[in-house]
Amino acid sequence: MEKIPVTIITGFLGSGKTTLLSKLLNSDKMQNAALIINEFGEIGIDNLLVKSSVENTLLLENGCVCCSIRGDLSDTISGLFSQAKNEDIPYFDIILIETTGLAQPGPIVQTIQTDISINNRCKFDKVITVVDTIAIHQQLKFHDEPSTQIIQGDFIYLSKTDIATNEQMKDAHNIITKLNPTASIKDKLSAEQIRKSVVSLHLNNHCFICGNQDHSHKHSHSIKNRKHLTNFRNCSLKAEKPLDRISFMRWLSSLYSFYPLSILRLKGFVRFNEQEQSFLIQAVGPIFSEIKMLEDSDDIQLNTFVVIIFKDLDASEIEKSFSRHVLSN
Repeated sequence: MEKIPVTIITGFLGSGKTTLLSKLLNSDKMQNAALIINEFGEIGIDNLLVKSSVENTLLLENGCVCCSIRGDLSDTISGLFSQAKNEDIPYFDIILIETTGLAQPGPIVQTIQTDISINNRCKFDKVITVVDTIAIHQQLKFHDEPSTQIIQGDFIYLSKTDIATNEQMKDAHNIITKLNPTASIKDKLSAEQIRKSVVSLHLNNHCFICGNQDHSHKHSHSIKNRKHLTNFRNCSLKAEKPLDRISFMRWLSSLYSFYPLSILRLKGFVRFNEQEQSFLIQAVGPIFSEIKMLEDSDDIQLNTFVVIIFKDLDASEIEKSFSRHVLSN
């Protein structure tokens, strides 16, 4: 039986992985894909945003797939084959793994290539890295993960190019080329271009941990920074009743005013008073995207739930502040 190719889609927090996946999975030619989403936090926001696009979507919760739950990854992939065999899910001919924004691809590749239960039926194919054209300078300055994600990528997709300046585009290209001169850099996230990247250029023997092109993977790899999540924390904010919009936005403004460099990512759904639809709210660092009203969907709950990823803050204090200044109003 021919082995199923596995493609890893990675990128730092807020880089645009979900946007890429949504475009990709809306393609008719990718309907036989199985998608595994890993999120850092209690609530799977990305899973809810893309699950309607492809039936074979599974969520790995509460951890980083590159270290703390690698055993769960093995079980999940094995479970996909069992479910397909039992006709519980449709047949799939490719597996896509979306990592958390804090993941390093190397250990995931190692798991796919060395775990017998996976390797008997799957083959590692490639790493696709999504890079925020506008934020790349700041991300590389303050964090280690973006450089590793770029170095270990086959294809580098630049996101937010529609709002980036020519100078930012040029700088992003130069930075990526210096880190990974062998990567293919793409400037536009068109669905057809992404699809071709996924289904072409099969790199069966390429090792993205040590860079060797042709070997049996019987040698061992040293995985550094295994505890790279130590400095990051997350909290999940929930509300069963609609929120007062003014109170919520005022609280958010105060939070970012006091801790502009500590909050790395915010993403979630919010339900406001006198509004039938929920709203998608997200921010990368201190930069907020436009709040978008969501269409009615059975897959997206109407309750408020927001995930915040941060460093050097106390999760309990954020939750108490949210309760005091938002929930009580």
